[in-house]
Amino acid sequence: MSQKIKSSNNGVPYATPKILYQGQRVYSQAILMKINHNNESKIDIGLKIGRYYVRNRKPELNTPKSELTLKNSELEALVKYISDNYTPLTLGQGEYISVDSNQSELIEQFKSILQNSEETAKTLVESEILTKDVYYAVNFINKKKSLEEFEYMLREDLPESSWQDWFEYNKWILGSDFARIVDERNIDTHNIADYIMQSYDGFVDIVEIKKPNEMPFWALSKDHNNYIPSSTLTKAITQCLNYIYSVEQKTNDASFRDQIGCKVVKPRCTLIYGRSYDWDDEKQKAFRILNSAYSQITILTYDQLLARAKNILGITEDEFEENVYEEDDLPF
Repeated sequence: MSQKIKSSNNGVPYATPKILYQGQRVYSQAILMKINHNNESKIDIGLKIGRYYVRNRKPELNTPKSELTLKNSELEALVKYISDNYTPLTLGQGEYISVDSNQSELIEQFKSILQNSEETAKTLVESEILTKDVYYAVNFINKKKSLEEFEYMLREDLPESSWQDWFEYNKWILGSDFARIVDERNIDTHNIADYIMQSYDGFVDIVEIKKPNEMPFWALSKDHNNYIPSSTLTKAITQCLNYIYSVEQKTNDASFRDQIGCKVVKPRCTLIYGRSYDWDDEKQKAFRILNSAYSQITILTYDQLLARAKNILGITEDEFEENVYEEDDLPF
């Protein structure tokens, strides 16, 4: 494949950017550049890696999510580190195999595994190329990135379908009670849930999500000095109750059980609705009372879901802040 060398506005030569990841909402790429010196005989090469949000299917290259530029010495150190520790095969207690020119077969195996974008880290562990500790680290990093994306999405006015896609890819945030998302969403001809879930013990449950913004949680005025649910929240709760009722009617329907692969006994529904970042103690108390009134429904706000996920991962707010790197004039 031919490669082209271009020049920035300030005359900095750089190679064609390499796309590292291209998703619906996040885009990342790397670019090698030549560092000019007064002494033309001295050649330094730098590497710049950037992550960007995607909007309208295009990466926002002018407003990076994060960027890191490695100078020549840093790049050389990174290349040496990868070369020396490329495949930390577990041969015993903390032993590693360095990759050299005679191990091209191992390198090609590694490359072929990386071509599979789904559950790559898990595949590496199963192939005994990475240790379980590395797998857990990669899993943590991916989940932390997902939460960063979650916070970004909360700042945008996105349609409900965008949230449905995000939750389908990140079902772990819903909690350990759920083992998998069932492919089938139709309960009957009149009821289509956002997600029909299989619980860890094999029973069917339901998850319903609503847009986080522009849907008030509490009514504008109190009733007898008490906070009460807004009309839109009441409608969402009623919808969940109807879903539960419809699923319960399928208890003895063998075809439905076979279709979803779950047992039907006392289904529960988790409703993800609204925001709570600005609630005072009185509203928190009212929420506690509201949730306690339902035996088969659990209501969670988007902010509560995010806080719970951070707590599960052991992430503090300070650790969650992203680093900001200096920019140069390169066009990416």
